[in-house]
Amino acid sequence: MPRTPSGVRLFLFPHAGGAASAYTRWLGLGGAALDVRSVQYPGRETRSRERPLSDLVELADGLARAVAADGADGSPCAFFGHSMGALVAFETARRLRELGERGPEHLFVAACAAPQSPREPALSTLSDERLSAWLVRQNPAVAEVLAHPELAALVLPSVRADLTAVEHYRLVPGPALDCPVTVLTGAQDTVHGTDVTGWKDHTTGDFRHHEFPGDHFFVQPSASALIALVRDLLVPHLGN
Repeated sequence: MPRTPSGVRLFLFPHAGGAASAYTRWLGLGGAALDVRSVQYPGRETRSRERPLSDLVELADGLARAVAADGADGSPCAFFGHSMGALVAFETARRLRELGERGPEHLFVAACAAPQSPREPALSTLSDERLSAWLVRQNPAVAEVLAHPELAALVLPSVRADLTAVEHYRLVPGPALDCPVTVLTGAQDTVHGTDVTGWKDHTTGDFRHHEFPGDHFFVQPSASALIALVRDLLVPHLGN
């Protein structure tokens, strides 16, 4: 998608096992104010020939370098991450700072406990059958894909790599970000309490929390409302 002259680049980071196509319907919702871009992780879709990365910080390093190169003209950006994607977005923002590059103007994290929170129990070592069953319980929309062995064989390696990345992730202490952080949760999700408030520790900027109807995957049915919220919080701040 070509960038509009005044558009703020909004990078969307997918959940574990997800790909850029998870945000397809979001791409046309930004209007002139937001240049919405979906991040593609290695090992899926247009990057299917690349090795899926099972180290979250290594993944973030590559993405930070790509974001920096894309923003060589000095244009502002913001990050939106869902579930694992929120951790990747957070670490990408930290890596940009380490590289001396311009970081995001705002970090939006959805359905993700704060980086210092305990992570999910080990799932990456489950058998294909048990892992597929767990995925369907989490997101029934994937049932049709996993029912086809040839498609499951393409999807499951990336899922395992992502789950390994999350399971092995440990927060390395460092300076807080200076951009605002907004946490977005689903009313029926299990992310709540200190999982939410713990994000305050990672910014010297404003902190907000907004709850939406739905479960862990509330972001898809709430896409229009979420983009509107991002635009309302982000664009006036940048004077557009």
